[in-house]
Amino acid sequence: MNIFKITTLTLLIISFASCKRDYADSPAKAPTNISASSSFTSSAFASSGIANFPLLIFPNFTATFSETVTWKIELVGQTSHATKTLSGTSSFLDASNSTWYGNHDGLYFFETGEMVTANLIISGKAGVFATTTLTITEEVDNKTATPTFMLVNPYSNFESTGGFSAQFSVFVNGGPDQPVYMPQSDTIAAPEGKQYMHLEGTSKEANGFFVGGLQSRMNPSANAYFFPTTWTDPTKIYLNIYVRGIDQLPTNNFPYAMLNFECHEDDNLNLSTVTNCSYYANKPASTGKDNFCPSSEDSWVFKIPIRHTGWQLFSCKYSDLLPSEDFANGGFGNRKLEPQKVCRVQFGMVSSPPFNRVAADIDFACFTYGAPFDPKK
Repeated sequence: MNIFKITTLTLLIISFASCKRDYADSPAKAPTNISASSSFTSSAFASSGIANFPLLIFPNFTATFSETVTWKIELVGQTSHATKTLSGTSSFLDASNSTWYGNHDGLYFFETGEMVTANLIISGKAGVFATTTLTITEEVDNKTATPTFMLVNPYSNFESTGGFSAQFSVFVNGGPDQPVYMPQSDTIAAPEGKQYMHLEGTSKEANGFFVGGLQSRMNPSANAYFFPTTWTDPTKIYLNIYVRGIDQLPTNNFPYAMLNFECHEDDNLNLSTVTNCSYYANKPASTGKDNFCPSSEDSWVFKIPIRHTGWQLFSCKYSDLLPSEDFANGGFGNRKLEPQKVCRVQFGMVSSPPFNRVAADIDFACFTYGAPFDPKK
């Protein structure tokens, strides 16, 4: 081997060794996990006891460790089965590193009145190291609108059994089937709260598609539309809804449902009447009027095929909505995305293929601005 080959090989070895050492010392490496030693001890693991999230009473946990360790606190709602994990590396627990703000990691939201079990897990120690509990006197406020969140309607988490108010009505298409509030059970739990909405039926339309659903209308006398005036960018508005799939499908139902989450725009910014809307001109005088003319203004649709199992959160950007395919129901508007003109929101269930009896469950229908709804935040 000549001197050139020896030198080149030596440089390569040095180079590889240097790269390996630099990578190991890099701040970008994985977080350090510190396991407890055999002599590890801890003071009593305790919670602050009460959580009232709307009043900003956030629970935290306390303990003093004999050494710095990596830990986790796994929270489990005893009624909702909601979960949340807090974690860190320290020699103590207190409000600075173990405060919980009421959010959750999994599908289900925590509920008012339930007890929460908190399991402390210490790295290097087998199983649950210690356990304590706390009580939620009031869950996180999931109703009040914020600059980036709003329910479709104050009742669109489906917790009220007294109806949707005058501006959130249940409608059904020509049959005895009605959307109904369903209390959660041991087999089907509501993602948020203790109730959800059940839609079921067979279409009475000539083509066998549209079954029925729910509709929320703005109050024309209020001169206000659905979204805050600042929500004008269709690339930043998201439609979000929990939909339960085909598990435990009722007898004689088929897994061919489609849920249409629709936004109806008042293109001309006028109340629709018999003089400016052919749809209402062909309806009886008792038909309730609103700002949307189905035969001449836009309907934008979020289509959710129900082929999944169990509850799932679905989100769609407003700019990705599809124009209605029905020219008699929002398919003949100006074809401009104008979220500031949304005057009506609808949840419509469709059978596809047609004439099947189909069912779907929905919960917590909401809009967000800037990002899809994320219950972890």
